[in-house]
Amino acid sequence: MALATCGVVLTSINTLIASYNVHRNVFIQDTLHANRVYATKLADVTELFLQSVNSQLNVSSYHIAGHIQEGTNVNSELKRLLSQTNSFDSLAVVDATGTIVAVEPSLPIIGKRISTPQLDQVSLQKPVVLEPFISPAGNLMISPTYPLFSNQGQYLGFVAGGIYLHGETILNTLLGKHHYADDSYSYVIDNNKKILYHPNSQRIGEKIRNNIAIDLVLSGKAGSTELVNSVGKPMLAGYASIPMTGWGVVSQRPLNSILEQLALTYRSVVYSSIPFTVVILGLILSAGILIAKPLALLAKQLAALDKPNFEATNVSAWYYEVANLKYALLQSNRAVRQVIKSLDMDRKTDQLTSLHNRLSLEHWLESSIHSEAGFSVLAIDIDHFKTINDRYGHCTGDKVLKELAKLMRQNARVNDFCCRVGGEEFLVFMPGQTLNEAMHTAERLRKLVSQHVMPAGINITVSIGVSQWRSNAMRIDTAIEMADKALYEAKRTGRNKSCCFEAA
Repeated sequence: MALATCGVVLTSINTLIASYNVHRNVFIQDTLHANRVYATKLADVTELFLQSVNSQLNVSSYHIAGHIQEGTNVNSELKRLLSQTNSFDSLAVVDATGTIVAVEPSLPIIGKRISTPQLDQVSLQKPVVLEPFISPAGNLMISPTYPLFSNQGQYLGFVAGGIYLHGETILNTLLGKHHYADDSYSYVIDNNKKILYHPNSQRIGEKIRNNIAIDLVLSGKAGSTELVNSVGKPMLAGYASIPMTGWGVVSQRPLNSILEQLALTYRSVVYSSIPFTVVILGLILSAGILIAKPLALLAKQLAALDKPNFEATNVSAWYYEVANLKYALLQSNRAVRQVIKSLDMDRKTDQLTSLHNRLSLEHWLESSIHSEAGFSVLAIDIDHFKTINDRYGHCTGDKVLKELAKLMRQNARVNDFCCRVGGEEFLVFMPGQTLNEAMHTAERLRKLVSQHVMPAGINITVSIGVSQWRSNAMRIDTAIEMADKALYEAKRTGRNKSCCFEAA
């Protein structure tokens, strides 16, 4: 009873600890997966937004390129673009020399030149997103650009859209709030590891160092990892890159929030399992007493076994000795049956090839007669087998027989009956197969044997006779005789072939 009690208590504790560790790993893996998926979704949304911005600037570039010297028309197009979309906080047109020629909304920056690094970024005359910079109005912003070309293909400059990174901006709207309602958050970084978006606006523009997720995402990878953030807090982070710009999106959740949630869950589990454990211990105690009493009584009775007043009938029928005796008898009975079955199997199995023998064949044919299920017969004989024995010895000949039996089993169906009837002669019975199907099977086996390299590098061929027994339309031994005649016909007409005789 003490062992049983300790077993229940220790098992319960072990189960709770093991379950906690398993669920802890599952929670972590699920959170890592969720953050990776969420980061990928944010990256895809941002990519779509930048593609949309690029398309809008592309459309406006056609209108602006033809009127770049006409300030009124250029400003009208910029106003139109600002009014039809909330993608931009401002728009500007810059000529080929880097001089700002138009801006909306109106700012005192017309005639000013953009910085040299920005000129370098647009020098390829392709759509690019300028690295974050401080606008003349004092706002940290990014700027998607699209080049302007004349009808003759001359580069005229570019149109640029300004997107603020602080305040209620389009990026805030797109990236939104994290799907976990705790200290989880997402942020976006550029190629220089500067924060473009962060729920804490004071961190926008900050450069992050020593962050494995940022290093991985800026190398173009997507995935998830455990890390310690810049303030020393363990986090579970998922990350994905934005192909168009090479920026990275990182979505992360504090490890502590998961462990707190898991702790609450397991506190409830422990509290709910205590009543059940107490009931189990009570049942163990009661069952232990009920078991111990008849065992003690039986032990006393067995001590007085040689006395005339021995009485075992007053011992309960479920006591240990009777149950153990019953178990031993059942086990012995099973063992005897297994031995008999094994002996019977040995009696019906060919010792060399492990195929069925003639005795097993007789039982199978008898059951086939009673079931009246038709079958086809293959009579198989190895061509010139005596030559193999004479040349290579009987040991090699036995190996060839074993290998042929193996090929027969591989070629047979589950319910086909393969047997060795003597020497190099074999029979295969195939229930439910027509004569034509049996011929196809025989030819497949014959070709397989002729192409197979036997032990000692020997190549052999077989001749096969085929016949069919259709229920009680004829005697089974007649069908076997017809298969033998077909076999002899195959040997007489050249060997390594299959012949068939059909019942009249």
